[in-house]
Amino acid sequence: MSNQRYLHLNLVGNEINHHQGAPAYERDHGGGPSRRNAYLPILEMGRLAEEGLCTAMFLGDIAGTAGSPAPDHGPPEPITAFAALACQTRYLGLIATASTSFYDPYNLARLLGSLDQISNGRAGFNAVTSVSEEWALNYSKESHPDRKTRYQIADEFLDVVTGLWENRELRFDPDGIRRFYADPINHQGKNYQVLGPLNVAPSPQGRPLIAQAGGSGPGIKVAAKHAEMVFTNANTREQAAEYRAQLDQALAEAGRAKGTVPAIPGLIPYLGRTLSEAEEKQRELDQHVDYELYAPFALVQFGLEYTFDSIDDPFPLDQLPKPEDVQDTIKSTYGNYVGLYTWITDHPGATVRDVTAHSLARGGAQHRKFIGSYDDFVEDLATWHADGHVGGFNLMFPTGVIDIREFVDEVVPRLIDRGIYRGRPDSRPLRERFGA
Repeated sequence: MSNQRYLHLNLVGNEINHHQGAPAYERDHGGGPSRRNAYLPILEMGRLAEEGLCTAMFLGDIAGTAGSPAPDHGPPEPITAFAALACQTRYLGLIATASTSFYDPYNLARLLGSLDQISNGRAGFNAVTSVSEEWALNYSKESHPDRKTRYQIADEFLDVVTGLWENRELRFDPDGIRRFYADPINHQGKNYQVLGPLNVAPSPQGRPLIAQAGGSGPGIKVAAKHAEMVFTNANTREQAAEYRAQLDQALAEAGRAKGTVPAIPGLIPYLGRTLSEAEEKQRELDQHVDYELYAPFALVQFGLEYTFDSIDDPFPLDQLPKPEDVQDTIKSTYGNYVGLYTWITDHPGATVRDVTAHSLARGGAQHRKFIGSYDDFVEDLATWHADGHVGGFNLMFPTGVIDIREFVDEVVPRLIDRGIYRGRPDSRPLRERFGA
């Protein structure tokens, strides 16, 4: 078997990650997905991701909405959407996000185990702890736990689902008949009491892959114990190296080998045949957004209740709290805030408009943006790949289908020619692709 190390490129398929100006841009340029049914864009993007030889597709989960009326349609529940997409793809990994704060571990183990069966060993579980107080009230909870408690719950939750998944096997009886066997786990913990066994047979990969977005200290600790891939943030190669070192130290403390869990940061590409063409695409998308309208929401989600006279006022760096001072109070994830804080401090002349544009939830605020030509993008990926600190990238395209089609047609052949990307689909079970 070849020891060639290829980039993992995963598609983040939620429309909420698109640029705020994407709907108008798609209307002007054509080629956008139907928005009459929330599932259709996901199916179309998933088929393109498979055509582009992506290792997997991520779907985030927004477990509720604040206020009324609700939007015309929210993002589809990921496991349900992936059950449909599994029947339209053969190779694409399907990594569904679910909250360890809101799900029951036995129920989620059944759902994801069933998706793993439907997809023939392509399912994954992106474990998050969620941050919204309003959402918690929808799940019979009096309040949302603090960060430390959420990660303690997540640790036990992952112990339970892993135990349920691993206490199963398919084996041959003496008469030659292959049967499914499962044993109880008899889990008695602080938060969960689960007898088992799980009544879903294992897939070819045994159990779903576990991914985790570990950015803070508690998150990295949970990722080091349980995860087989980490969805992380790295705006610079130096940050990628620093995170790799932190994760490796945590892996060693958890009794696992360093380097065995790939760290895969988010990346937002604005691409064109030339740099100027890519810059023009970003400008056109920006022109479709009323940043003054979005500024209060965009800043408050990061704990910044700053008032301003003009959207073009300089952003007050002196009012920006350090990440360590707000890690238990921010209304977004800690990794999101660190990404925003780093960007603002690296751009001391930024205006409120600039910070708003960068911090909007849609458009992947916390993640690195690349603006440039197809060839420059390939060279950028090759440089990060050569460093060895990341296993690949989670791609968050500004406009969805239009950009993914462009990526498949223009970038994928260049990556294959560069020798850093597979030239054919990876048919292995998903966990095996990531080294588990």
